[in-house]
Order: sequence, then structure tokens, then C-alpha cells
Amino acid sequence: MKYSRQIGCLIKQFREEAGYSQQELAEKLDISFQQLQKYEYGQSRITVERLDQLSSILHIPIGKLIPDRYQNADLHSISDEEEVYAPFQRVIVSPEEVKLLKLYRRLYTERLRSLLLRHIREWADIQKDLNGSNSGH
Repeated sequence: MKYSRQIGCLIKQFREEAGYSQQELAEKLDISFQQLQKYEYGQSRITVERLDQLSSILHIPIGKLIPDRYQNADLHSISDEEEVYAPFQRVIVSPEEVKLLKLYRRLYTERLRSLLLRHIREWADIQKDLNGSNSGH
């Protein structure tokens, strides 16, 4: 819950800077002010969708709501094993990643999801190969 508290402090900071009370922001989020309090105190984990909603309401980039530990991580050095065993060590921060996740969740069949993941993995491998061949020049 350490990172939930850090995210909560950032939410509170930007809420106050924007001039919203907890009640006002909670109404804009369509949640109770008690739930917003739980986010701000780090008592509840917050979803990427809710962070995206907050960033829109507060007119800040979603990355501002993410603790520095995640923003400075070298995301390209994560191995396949780490990807499988610790998928939530990274937090999605860019608007494009949020859109990708939302679209992925709209795919209701496992076959479509598997197909999409296979293509993305192939594209990433191609990119890796291209970067490797360019580094030798």
C-alpha cells in the first residue's frame, strides 16, 4: 500500500491546487467523497481508468499522478519472466497505453486477445531486431 499512499498524496495535492473540495471532485468522478478519501489516504487502490479520469478533470498529464519510482523505471529491461510473474510492477502512464488497454478490454473472446498479443509480440521482436542491426553501424 506504500504506492497507494504516494498516489493518494499526489491526488490530494493536485485536487487542492485545482481548488476542488473532496466533495466536488468526488461528484465529478461519480463516487462518494468517502471513496475519494480512501484514495487520498492510500486505503484503496486506484485503477488506471480512474487515474485517467482524474487527469482529465484536473487538467494534468496522467504521469503526474504516478510516483517517480515508476516514471524513472527502465521499462525495456523487463524480461518475459518478470512480465509473467510481476505484471503489476509497472503502471501504465501514457494516454496511448490507456487507450490500448481500454480497447484490449473490449475484446471479449480469448482468441482475439491472444491474436492481438501475438501480433504485438511479433512487432516488438521486429523492432528489437531492427534496433540491434542499427547499433552495429
